[in-house]
Amino acid sequence: MAVRLIIAWVVLAAAIGWGAWFVARGSRQVLWFRVAAAAVVLIGCAASFWMYGDHLDKTLGAVIGYFLLWGSVFVLSGACAGVVVGTLIALLLG
Repeated sequence: MAVRLIIAWVVLAAAIGWGAWFVARGSRQVLWFRVAAAAVVLIGCAASFWMYGDHLDKTLGAVIGYFLLWGSVFVLSGACAGVVVGTLIALLLG
């Protein structure tokens, strides 16, 4: 199961990265700001996982909230990683 999640995360990051590279139309300053903003969000996702990943109450609402929160962190972190890599590639090639 974990390998499938890792593969899904990498595929998501690659797709978003390709999209970020494809739509990289702007000044270099704007593109560097995009990289910085996505990196800050990615660091926030990683920090929230390390700080709060092991806390879980035993109520149904807490379990549902847990899966909704970490599902969104999974997708958001993949998207941010893709934006960072795709925009950096666009900056290096352009």
